[in-house]
Amino acid sequence: MKLKIIIFLLLALFFMCEKDKNTGLNPEYGPVMTGHFGDVSALVQEVSFHSNDFYIVGDFRTPVVGEVHPVIIMVHGSGSATRHGAVPFEPLIEIFLRNGFAVLSWDKPGNGESRGLFDIEYRLTERANIVVDAVKVLVMNPSIDKSSIGLWGISEAGWVMPLALDMTDNTAFMIIVSGGGEDSIEQYAYQVAQVVACEGGSVDQVEAVEYNWSKMAKATEYNEYKEAVEILVDIPGVYEYTGLTVSKEDQWNPWPRDIGAFFDPMDVIQHTTLPIHVFFGELDKNIDPVQGAQAYKAALEEAGNKDYMITVIQSAGHVLAPAVTGCIDEFVSNEYVPEYLNILESWLINQIP
Repeated sequence: MKLKIIIFLLLALFFMCEKDKNTGLNPEYGPVMTGHFGDVSALVQEVSFHSNDFYIVGDFRTPVVGEVHPVIIMVHGSGSATRHGAVPFEPLIEIFLRNGFAVLSWDKPGNGESRGLFDIEYRLTERANIVVDAVKVLVMNPSIDKSSIGLWGISEAGWVMPLALDMTDNTAFMIIVSGGGEDSIEQYAYQVAQVVACEGGSVDQVEAVEYNWSKMAKATEYNEYKEAVEILVDIPGVYEYTGLTVSKEDQWNPWPRDIGAFFDPMDVIQHTTLPIHVFFGELDKNIDPVQGAQAYKAALEEAGNKDYMITVIQSAGHVLAPAVTGCIDEFVSNEYVPEYLNILESWLINQIP
């Protein structure tokens, strides 16, 4: 009898290990607590899971009413951020919860309780893998409607989420805020050029920055690189913002073409037919709202997508807060333009299963 019990326990342990080995996620939920987001209450649990070399810790919030819920994963932009957001998350979470959606967000690795260090050249793919693993965690959760897992993300998430879409079939819709419509080299060229413009640079200087930044970053020969950098460093504001200097030939190498900087999210969007809403701020100086809106429209039309919206919020900057110039050094309010929140909620209602 004792031998049978021992064998049973060993088999149980084996299958548990196999299960962990297969998922690699090992999600764990903490005790349920009550949280308040604006006028809405929610049940909040801390959740943790593994994603390759990263250990992710965040909050899983569910509406008080109901047993099974659609869910929205909130994806950060670049820079440091915790589960509470680098931009104000609470007004968004309030809207999501009020409309019956559970909400998951986490501390970015290296922030809060999450651990791990991104490879700067492959950060976008690593972040996309974390999103995909978060989807897997939610699929295993019996309180989640597996057919209604949506993504909301801002800024750099506009590259991360399309990469994630290419890795999973379990995404129902996507909300993109100020996400670029081209590779991040071109997008950063726009940003540096707008810094020059905001500091009083001429139209010729702004155009020279955009052209030569892209030429520098995508150069395959040293002379091409050197020629572009020498033009850039002579334009006031470029060195001060970027620290750019000319590298010596024996210290220079072309950028590898497989790194995240060369990824164009439109390569995915042009095949995407799930519901998408893309928001841009009219005065955004971080990413190009005009190019972005045009690129998304062209890509979604090519995909034959019948359920998309592209909204440009007037008098708004990069994070859709009120703006006068949108310049990067302009003071940014902690409140969103009300139009953004109203349009977001109206669109979200149509995604309720």
